[in-house]
This record gives sequence, structure tokens and C-alpha cells, in this order.
Amino acid sequence: MKPRPLGDGVFTIREIKVMRFFKNLVILLFGFFILNIAPYKVANSTEIITIKANEARLYFGGLFPSYIFYMQGGIPEDTPSAWVDKEYWAVLEIDESSRNHGGEATIFKLKRTSNASPQPEWCVTEGGAEFAGKGPACLKTPDDPKSMNQLRFKVKTQYSETAKNLPPELQNKNWVQYEVGYDDEGVALNKLPGRLPIPDHIFGPVTLYIVKE
Repeated sequence: MKPRPLGDGVFTIREIKVMRFFKNLVILLFGFFILNIAPYKVANSTEIITIKANEARLYFGGLFPSYIFYMQGGIPEDTPSAWVDKEYWAVLEIDESSRNHGGEATIFKLKRTSNASPQPEWCVTEGGAEFAGKGPACLKTPDDPKSMNQLRFKVKTQYSETAKNLPPELQNKNWVQYEVGYDDEGVALNKLPGRLPIPDHIFGPVTLYIVKE
């Protein structure tokens, strides 16, 4: 005689064992995901933002390690401004074709944005016959802040050994850095780009890599 079927909602012992097996399998697979896949995604969640420009300038900001970095020409106009919410690591790399400082790179930390000083900021500066002594400052009343296709960052220059804090793909560069003093022949030890007198203070093309975590 065949066994009588059980009613709705009632399971045989065999069916209960099968359901427990699949339940345990799901729990095991979920645990494997948490322990292996999730940490991998977190460890690789760093985003590297790349901004390219035709030329650049780096001005001393008055108190080391503060500098003002300008990029100009060839920057997409949809590049966002005023978004740097913490001091992100960044790498400035100068193309080997540059007339000055070709192939060199230096490390920055970006200063945080504020209402008074957006970071970065689309910037119109003085120049030529209109120069009124205000220096490399962003004018506050331009009709079109993007008219010069110039982006400004306030940065803190870093020493070369801080490269260990960068993603592996950015660690092996031809680093230059700020140094105090002069060598035996009277040549300044400071190797940062932009240190040369006008007009050689301009360099480029350049690429700025921002490590956003």
C-alpha cells in the first residue's frame, strides 16, 4: 500500500531535511560573500579622478606647505567645482613634452572647500594690461568664471616619502619636492615646479590625479 499523502502545510521528515539542507547552504554562501567578496569591494573602493590641462602654474601660498595650483586650457567645462570635502591625496604629473620640469611629479594634499574659498574653483585672474597688482587671485565678479578655462586648487605640498600612502599605480613617479637652502654652488635645493622666474614658471601639459576615498 502506498503511503497516504499528507495535507497542505504538512511535510514529511525527508522534505524537512531537504529544506534544512538548502537553508544551511544559503547561510554558508552568504557568509562566504561577507568574509571574502565584501572586503574586496571595500578595499578597492578608491576612485582616482583625473583632470588634464594644457598648462599649469604653482605659486607659493605664503606659509609652507601651502601652495596655489592653477590648471588652464583643455579642461572640460563640465568639470565640477567646490566638491573637495576632505584633504584628499593628489599627484601632479608633468608631461615629458613640457619645456620646463618635463617628466616630473609631486604630491599634494588638497585643501577642503568652504563658502569663502571653493575647492576647486573656476577662476578668472588678472593679466596683461589689466593687471592691477592683485596677484594670482580669483576675481570675485567675472561674468563667466569659466571664460579662462582655468581651475584653481589650494594645496599642501608633500614630501616624496608620502608616496606610500598612494595607490600602487601612482607610487612610482619621478618625484620632486620642496627643500630648504642651497647647494655648494648656490643653486636652490627646492625642486618644485613653478619655481623658475617668469616666463618659465609655466609648465605643461599636466595631469592631476586625485585619490578620492
